[in-house]
Amino acid sequence: MATLAGLTPRDVALTLRDDTLRRLDPATDLDLGADLAAITVSTKTALRAYELAAAYRAAGVKVVLGGIHPTAMPEEAGQHADAVVVGEAEGLWERVISDTRRGQLQPLYRHASLPDFSHVPHRRWDLFRSRRYIPLYTLQTSRGCPHDCDFCSVTPFFGHQLRLREVDDLVREIEPLDRRWIMFADDNIVASRSHARQLFTALRPLKLTWLGQASLQGLHHRETLRLMADSGCMALFVGFESINPASLAGCGKRQNHPERYLEIVRMLHDHGIAIWAAFVFGLDEDHPDVFQRTLEFAQKAGFFMASFAIQTPYPGTRLHQRLEAEGRLLVPRWWLRADRDYDFPLYRPRHMTPEQLYEGWQWTWDQFYRPRSILSRFRPLSLHATVGYLPLNLMQRRLVQGKILGRNRFFRRDAGGLLARWRKR
Repeated sequence: MATLAGLTPRDVALTLRDDTLRRLDPATDLDLGADLAAITVSTKTALRAYELAAAYRAAGVKVVLGGIHPTAMPEEAGQHADAVVVGEAEGLWERVISDTRRGQLQPLYRHASLPDFSHVPHRRWDLFRSRRYIPLYTLQTSRGCPHDCDFCSVTPFFGHQLRLREVDDLVREIEPLDRRWIMFADDNIVASRSHARQLFTALRPLKLTWLGQASLQGLHHRETLRLMADSGCMALFVGFESINPASLAGCGKRQNHPERYLEIVRMLHDHGIAIWAAFVFGLDEDHPDVFQRTLEFAQKAGFFMASFAIQTPYPGTRLHQRLEAEGRLLVPRWWLRADRDYDFPLYRPRHMTPEQLYEGWQWTWDQFYRPRSILSRFRPLSLHATVGYLPLNLMQRRLVQGKILGRNRFFRRDAGGLLARWRKR
C-alpha cells in the first residue's frame, strides 16, 4: 500500500483501511464515499477481500483488486471487481488512476513485460499512523528469483530474472526517514553478491539497524557477511526448508545443501547476526521421522527463532498444478472456503497421513518453544538480539499455545470431514 501511495498523484486524496489491524465492519468502517477502492489480495485473504469488495460495489464504489492472488487467478478476481491488476503495480496503477478519472476503467491491467526496477517512486508512509504497526520501514533492493522451487509463488509473480535497484536511489529513499529501523523485504538480499556488497557498503554510513531475508546460497562468503554486519544487519530470515536432501531435490530447491547448514549458521553467529529459520513439512520425500530430526537440528543450531510451515499448494505454483493433476488435493480451491483452517494439510502427503503431518507440525512448534528449548538455544549476539531474545521467544510461545496447539477443536471437527470426503473420492 505504501508503494501504491507513492505512485499516486498528490492531488488524489487517499485514506487507508487495514483489515489486518482490526476486522472492519462494512457498514461503518469503509469509505463508501470514495471514487475507487483498491484492495490488495493474498490467497489466504481472498475470501475476505471479496466480501469487502462486494460491500464497496453495493454502495456504488468502483473496486480494483491487485496483488499476488489476483495475479494467479485473474478470472476469479474479476468476478468480484470492476478491474484487476495483474503483476507489479509500477506502470499499471498510474493508468488505473487516469482511467478512473476519465470514467473509462478497464477490466484488466497487465504488463507486456516485467517493469524496470532500477529506479522506483519512493514509498509514502504518512498513511500508516496506527501505533499497532511495527515501528520499522519496509523496502526492497531487488525483485525476481532465478530458482524454481515448485511450492513458491515468488517466481510466478516476480519472474526468474533478478532485477536490481540502483543503490543510490535506495539511499536517497532511506536518508529522510525518521527511523533507522529497516526491513528489507527482498526474497533474497544476497542474490547478487556484487550488488549486495555495494549495498552494504553504502548502508554503513547511515547507521541503520536492519532485518532481511536471505537464501542459504550467498551466505557462505565471509567478506559478504562482514560487510552485512558492518552495515547494521541484526537478523536474517533464512529458508532452510528441509534437512532432507531428497525432499529438497523433489521440490526443486537444489541450492540448499544440508551438509553445510551448520557451517553457515556458525559464520552468521560469528558476525553477530541472529537467524530466524524457516522449515516446510509435508514435502514429497518427508517421512514421519522428519519432525524429530528437524527439531534436533534446529535446537543444535541455536536459532534465535524458527517457523514451521505445512506445505501449502498456492494457486499459480507448479505444486498446486501437480497435486491437482495427481488427484491429491483435498480441496482444490481451498481459499474460497469460509469454514476451514489453513494450517491443516490441504493435500494428501506421499509418505504419511494428513493427520500425522498435522500432529507432527503441532508437536514441533510445541517442543521448539518449550522453556528448556528456549534457554538451550540462547546465543549472545548483537545487543538488540541479546536483549530481545527472551521476550520474543516467550511471546512466540504464547502464540503457539493459543493459535497452533489451540486448534485441536478444528482438527476434530472439520479435518475429519475433509478426510472422509477424500477417502470417498
